[in-house]
Amino acid sequence: MSLFRRLPSVLLLSMLALLVLVWRWPAEWSGLAPQHVFPVALHTFTEFAAIVAALLVFFVAWHANNGLLPANVAKLACGFLAVGLIDVGHVLSYNGMPDFVTPSGIEKAIHFWLVARYVGAATLLCVALQPDAGPISDAQRNGLLAGALTLTIAVYAVNLFAPEVWPSTFVAGVGLTPFKVVLEYGVVMVTLAAAVLFCRSEVRHRAYSVTDLCAAALITVLSELCVTLYTHVGDVFMLMGHVYKIIAYFFIYRAVFVTAVREPYRLLQFEVQERREAEKRASFLAYHDALTQLPNRELARDRFLQAAADARRHGNSVALVFLDLDHFKNINDSLGHAAGDQLLCEVAHRLVASVRGGDTVSRQGGDEFLLILKDVQHADEVGALVGKLIERVGQPIMLEGQELTTSASAGIAIYPGDREEFDALMQQADTAMYRAKEEGRNTWRFYDEAMNAASLEKLDIRNGLRHALQAHQLQLVYQPQVNLITGKLVGLEALLRWKHPDKGFVSPAKFIPVAEDSGLIVPIGEWVMREACRQAAIWYRSGLDDVAMAVNLSAVQFKRGDVEQVVASALEASGLPPSLLELELTESVLISDPENVQSRLMQLKGLGVRLAIDDFGTGYSSLSYLKRFSVDKLKIDQSFVHDLELHPDEVAIVRAIIQMAAGLGLSTIAEGVETEGMMKQLQALGCDEAQGYWVARPMSAEAFEQWWDQHNRQSV
Repeated sequence: MSLFRRLPSVLLLSMLALLVLVWRWPAEWSGLAPQHVFPVALHTFTEFAAIVAALLVFFVAWHANNGLLPANVAKLACGFLAVGLIDVGHVLSYNGMPDFVTPSGIEKAIHFWLVARYVGAATLLCVALQPDAGPISDAQRNGLLAGALTLTIAVYAVNLFAPEVWPSTFVAGVGLTPFKVVLEYGVVMVTLAAAVLFCRSEVRHRAYSVTDLCAAALITVLSELCVTLYTHVGDVFMLMGHVYKIIAYFFIYRAVFVTAVREPYRLLQFEVQERREAEKRASFLAYHDALTQLPNRELARDRFLQAAADARRHGNSVALVFLDLDHFKNINDSLGHAAGDQLLCEVAHRLVASVRGGDTVSRQGGDEFLLILKDVQHADEVGALVGKLIERVGQPIMLEGQELTTSASAGIAIYPGDREEFDALMQQADTAMYRAKEEGRNTWRFYDEAMNAASLEKLDIRNGLRHALQAHQLQLVYQPQVNLITGKLVGLEALLRWKHPDKGFVSPAKFIPVAEDSGLIVPIGEWVMREACRQAAIWYRSGLDDVAMAVNLSAVQFKRGDVEQVVASALEASGLPPSLLELELTESVLISDPENVQSRLMQLKGLGVRLAIDDFGTGYSSLSYLKRFSVDKLKIDQSFVHDLELHPDEVAIVRAIIQMAAGLGLSTIAEGVETEGMMKQLQALGCDEAQGYWVARPMSAEAFEQWWDQHNRQSV
């Protein structure tokens, strides 16, 4: 039905109405009926117009699309080439024209006419029968051309040299013979069948216009009806038939023109537009972030250079603010990257809405944003603005149907007060941002030189740690643990030390956090476990058969390393009884992922080792995990032990820990015991064991053996 709506209905109805009007011309007006309106000159003109249209169909279709033309368009091209060439014979044979090989006459012209009409009708029917024919090969296309030319030559041969094969088609003074009329109706039937098939097979996006071909077929039917009605070669029906034929050829030409010329040109325009848009988008993406549409690092650099030049002219400053979302990875891990992208876009929108029009908000990648604030008069105003930005970012956001809150940390560097180069200022702002994270997140910090020194020191430590294991710069020292009642040695804690070739001993407080942050704590922890078990096994075989070796496990090592396998391998390699290995874990490890932690601790307990909670009282201190994780010992943090003699509150805390442990069947050990008074108070409170300078300082394996000999002699 959609094809009927696109047909030139007004034109078709008008042409039909005109035909009916002329056909039903009143008899009383017969004297006025135009009987000689189609002279030879006009006939010749209309025929050549039709020939030109037919040949245009051929040339436009044949030379288009570089041989990739659909098969049906090639059929139309070759079919109407034959029609046009045969119509040339019709024109040259018309009565009143010079003789063309043989004498010209009406019947000779009719012979050429009928063949041309059947070739045209058959071509339309062939296309309608297979409307979705695909592309045609060069060989097939050339075959169609050869067939069209062969048919044309055969028609000329018959009509010029064997016209007697044709029955009579016209009788002077009488008009058309029944044979001629029947043949014309045959053309009508073939063409009408093609029109019906075009209507039924209409498919969108076909390579040629079915609508135009259907219109051409219907107009051809009207043309053929006209030429079945004429009684004089110069009457109005002949004129109408030829004019209708030209109009039909126009629609056929338009059908192939759309395919061969206009449609490729439209596609070319579309491709050109797409390429321009792609180039425009590529140019945009070269300087903008694809997700948030914010300027990227390169455009931010350019904006900074402009802002810096303006600041130099007016004596102002420019602030670079490096802002990073806190714990953004948790959003991606829990809600997915799509939700993370939505969060980044919302943060970008809030930042842009919170700065001035001349300022720049840039995304550097991930969850990092860079702000360039122009025309800064005082540093205080930058701090106030950044504080508001962080507050705005921290407002609730709806993601995946739930309300979420996030926070951000920011670092600020000032041009020209800090540095003048963009990259250097970026690094300083980044350093300040990390200081803000270290100091609790959800805040901001200005850059200062002390931060740079600290950053350089961390970088130096990180680089040095990468070589420390291979260069045998790491070593273990051991601090004795004694029973507070008997004074007997009950254990040793293995403590890691790093002797740098240039800096001497590096404090564990400096290099342990760096090792954890960089992940180097995992291989270092494995080495510590193997070395501590190896040394403990040596002392076990030397007579220390009831002295446990305590080894710390960091949170990073427990989460990322294969601790169970490392412990089992170290025990097997050393031969140390599992009961003499005590693993110390912090409270943060136990609460991070309770189900997974419980499973892994059960595996460790299955090896036969003991578990102790390090720094107890400084973290979460929950009774539930003490019962749940089968802990053997609590280690009271030294921060409580140091002030036992001065602050009664600390005494109450330590007493509570000891009593709670006793109630749960756990032993207790106090670390940081440095005076005899501390020791006596701990004894009075019921603490089981002690460790600290009052007992002995951490010492090498050789020094411990000397201390042990002396300790034994004193005990005796």
